[in-house]
Amino acid sequence: IFNGTIAGACTVVADSPGTLAVNGTTTILASTEAGGAAGAATVTASASTFEVTVAAPTNFDTAPAGSDTNTTFATPYDASGATTAAGVTGSTATALGTGVTTVAVNASATKASGIYESGSYSLTTVVRCAAQ
Repeated sequence: IFNGTIAGACTVVADSPGTLAVNGTTTILASTEAGGAAGAATVTASASTFEVTVAAPTNFDTAPAGSDTNTTFATPYDASGATTAAGVTGSTATALGTGVTTVAVNASATKASGIYESGSYSLTTVVRCAAQ
């Protein structure tokens, strides 16, 4: 006789980074702009008791001085595979199905006033899997 138990677990693996591109008025940097690309992560849940969220940054990791001023960050995401969802606001939790889910993460930074100066920009989003 053999017995075994599988504990509920959830893992997140970052598959590919996203790319930010600027809009025509240099007031938005986003993965949804022409030339941008969504990032991707694989989330594996061994039970249907987990949920996923994508935390938006509060500032750029790298950017010209003053770029964070008057900037709002957003991280909408889509899910496919064991879980399906589209256009979910990053902070909104989505219940995960048991199995493998691919999460496509978009990111945007929007200036309420002023423009983004020339230079290099980077930001970090965090895909989280947690018990419901």
